[in-house]
Amino acid sequence: MEAFLVIVGIVFLGLMTQRWFWVLAFGIGALASAFTTLACIFHFQILGALGAFLLMAICWVIAASIIDC
Repeated sequence: MEAFLVIVGIVFLGLMTQRWFWVLAFGIGALASAFTTLACIFHFQILGALGAFLLMAICWVIAASIIDC
């Protein structure tokens, strides 16, 4: 079991050095925040919608800046 965890850890360390991995991670985070924004709007949770929109914008800017590098 420990050998499996070591191998998985090495694979994840390798992924952390890849640019596409971070673009994918922040892109999925932005998409999830966009859907959360819509859900908060439908349920009239305005402060939650504003917070989720701000999180979506931050994730989108980070993903765009990684792509531009």
